Amino acid sequence: MAAEFKPPVFPGVHELLKLVLTLRKRPRFLPRVSDMAVHGDIPLPLIRLVGPEESVHGFLRGFRDLLEKAEPRTTYVLLDAETAVLASPATAEPPKLALLEQLCQQLQEDRFSARPNSFRRYRLATFLTRQKLTPSRNRDPQAEIVALLRKWRGQSPYVQEAAQTQVSAQGDSGPSTFGLSGALWFVRLMILKWLGRRSYGIVPEARWFMRRQTFMVPEHSSDFFGFAERLTADRLDEQNAGQLHKLLVHAFLEDLRQAYRRRRLSVLPRRRGWRRTAYVPVLLDHASEENGGLPLLRLINDVRNETGKVDPLLVIAGCRDEPAPAPGEVPLFAPASATAYSTWKRELPVQRQKLAADARFLTIHLPEPLSPEAIARTSGEDPDAWADLDLDPGKPSLLARRGVLEVILVACLVAVAALPAARLQDYWQAGCSYLKAKPDAGIDVRLAEIAPGDEQCVGYSDNDSQIFGTNDQLEAAQREIFRLNAEAARIHGTHGNRPLISIIYFGGLTHAGADLETDNAVAEELIGLAIVQRQQNLSVTGEHDPLLRVIIANGGREMAAADRVTRDLLIPLAERDPSIKAVVGLDRTVQQTRQAIAALGRAAVPTIGTTLTGSGLAATSKFYFQMVSGNPQQAQLLAAYLTSLKDPPVDLFTIVRPEPADQPDDYVETLVTEVSKAVGSRTAVAVEVVTLPGGDALKPCTKPDPRAPGERRMYFYAGRETGYSSFLQNVKEDCAVQAPPRIVADDAIERIVAQPSFRQQSFVAEMNLDYVALGSLVVLAGRSCAENRTPAPPLSDKGPLVEFCAGYYDLIHDNASELYGQAWAVPSYPGERVGIAFDAADMVVTAARQAGPDRWNRAWLAQLFRDREFAHVGASGRITFADSRVGATRNTAILRLPTPAGAQEAANTTPRCLFLIGELYGKEGVTPQDSNGCPKG
Repeated sequence: MAAEFKPPVFPGVHELLKLVLTLRKRPRFLPRVSDMAVHGDIPLPLIRLVGPEESVHGFLRGFRDLLEKAEPRTTYVLLDAETAVLASPATAEPPKLALLEQLCQQLQEDRFSARPNSFRRYRLATFLTRQKLTPSRNRDPQAEIVALLRKWRGQSPYVQEAAQTQVSAQGDSGPSTFGLSGALWFVRLMILKWLGRRSYGIVPEARWFMRRQTFMVPEHSSDFFGFAERLTADRLDEQNAGQLHKLLVHAFLEDLRQAYRRRRLSVLPRRRGWRRTAYVPVLLDHASEENGGLPLLRLINDVRNETGKVDPLLVIAGCRDEPAPAPGEVPLFAPASATAYSTWKRELPVQRQKLAADARFLTIHLPEPLSPEAIARTSGEDPDAWADLDLDPGKPSLLARRGVLEVILVACLVAVAALPAARLQDYWQAGCSYLKAKPDAGIDVRLAEIAPGDEQCVGYSDNDSQIFGTNDQLEAAQREIFRLNAEAARIHGTHGNRPLISIIYFGGLTHAGADLETDNAVAEELIGLAIVQRQQNLSVTGEHDPLLRVIIANGGREMAAADRVTRDLLIPLAERDPSIKAVVGLDRTVQQTRQAIAALGRAAVPTIGTTLTGSGLAATSKFYFQMVSGNPQQAQLLAAYLTSLKDPPVDLFTIVRPEPADQPDDYVETLVTEVSKAVGSRTAVAVEVVTLPGGDALKPCTKPDPRAPGERRMYFYAGRETGYSSFLQNVKEDCAVQAPPRIVADDAIERIVAQPSFRQQSFVAEMNLDYVALGSLVVLAGRSCAENRTPAPPLSDKGPLVEFCAGYYDLIHDNASELYGQAWAVPSYPGERVGIAFDAADMVVTAARQAGPDRWNRAWLAQLFRDREFAHVGASGRITFADSRVGATRNTAILRLPTPAGAQEAANTTPRCLFLIGELYGKEGVTPQDSNGCPKG
């Protein structure tokens, strides 16, 4: 049984091991290595160990065993030069090249932690030196070398032969056919010729041989194919053997450099190189002149000197022959290993500059190994030098480790994908078009946080790729608008003489939860615009009659994002699209709406408020126009109505308002102020303001006010539609067995009383719902407007109203319409918002008709509206802005909507007029009126 091998212990073995392990450990790239004063890779010496066989061979074998057991197992080679040469096949290659081949083969073994090196440059060079060229049968003199290169790459060597094949034209020999066939043959020949001269897959190697190394003078060849020919066996006799050997060693070292390089393109990190934290120890035993060991070391020395490049090969050679010492040179032994290395490092710059034959050699003499008894008597670190050695070269950078960067990249990709995915989910939940939200697509929308946790889709759209809101009636009205938009665009495309003008309808189309009153009120206005659109699409009044396109813009719940939408979306849209002539709607009087009107005014965009009544809006913008009378006129209406009541008269006028919010409601605040002032100054009625919930003041039956019992007290609800139901319910519960007091509500509750579902509630049964109507003449057209295509008496002969009812009827009975077949599309009476929006759009179309087919600036529209000669008679009455841009002369009425006990009767009831002030249809359409101002008949 063979005795267990024990590595030798000799004086200085600890210092030698320490030096070798230090050199094996690759310096980090970024921090400065203080003891070596360099960044990154360092030049490595060719360590030559000289001494007794037991010490030299034992040290190399012991170091091999250490590397074999190390974790991770880094790349190394133990090569016995004597046996390696004897084991090599008998060839004409010098022993040093046979050793180089053996070294390359062992480094390619897949038994280390690092990926095996393919040594492509070295393998290509050795492959060519073992090949012979045969005379080419083709006319291309380089065809054979190209075939050899393809063979090495594993490609077919016969592609280029197709380029030499003569192809004759087939088929018809007529001039045209022959010419075409000949041209195709020529093109095919050129393509195959070009492909035949390409050797794909060796471009990096070819570039290196020709441009990045100088051995065998590549400039003596016109291209790589010529250089490769010079490397073939037939041509080697013509080459310098020393240059060839250096080329092979240089190619071998370059392949190692490429495997260890830490950067790509000089700046990009290369992770495989960062993972290699240890250099490659090559343990070359029994190196001598005869077996090629020492000549190979000298070749490496010369290549390093002449190229000046650093490579990762750490050669530790055990030499049989002791080199002759230079004059004055003192041999250095193992205990002085660190001193020997320091001396070598200090002298290297000068020696390599001289191209000294031993510039890279570091010779260390080893003494005889110590016997076990001598080891026991020896103090210091040498006896335990082989124990507990730190063989770990250090872990690679965290980002260079396998899987780490991949995980980070995947996490980043997931994060990057998650952001739009989460955003897409947010858009989807808000009913917002994410992929088609582009201005050039007619859509530009985004999410706006209206309140904490309440993100809504705001922006604009002119097609059904973006529908705002979730209410069926609102959705159908938008789809009809967009259908008519597409029809108008089609007509404009075929009849370019008909100008296409655009208006933006701006309202609050979205909200959190259900808000039937708001949704249906907005839908009514859209239906009014659709009537005008359809009439213009079908118009035959003239070849230049304008077409109307409606862009729907959403300002969020209660117009909370109106200012942002105007600033970020609508003004840029108007600047890009000169066809946009006005913005209509604007929903309600809140601070954001005022800011939007002001911003549009600064951009010279006319704004037409359809149902805004807040005070002071005209001062916000010179381009603002109001289709209905404002809060001052509503206050005058109430004062006049109170004066007209005689049996019994009203003694106490109680204004019921909602509790003030953090952000004041302009509409409510100005309405309460105007009504209090008008009633207080124009009547003898006492005025009080009560804030909901009101307490005893809202218990007129159980706790009546002694100043005005019963009908001598009138309540005026001055608030939004959201609080009206609870107010009525409280009064109804208090007056369960008595007749309720007189109650009049402001114009805002028109949104709710127009809903049949509201009128069918038990708490409003057998009540008279009195409210202020801003478009009363449209409401008084009655059920026959939508059912019979004509308004009810006494307004059945009013031309504008007749035209409106005809358009309304035709729209909802058109089987192509999105409203066709919808039960809600045929109401018991037309909503006032339908008629007011109809008049606003029709007024813009009338102005466009007056302007003619030529382009005109939207600012002219505002100038025309202010002209004293301009007056528009619409379905809701006569409209003029000469004296007032806020509808001071427009008619305003108090309507009464009965609510019978039967649900079906309540759903089909229609309002009647109680009191009316203001102008009706003007002098051209004089309408008889009763003493209360209502139409007579």
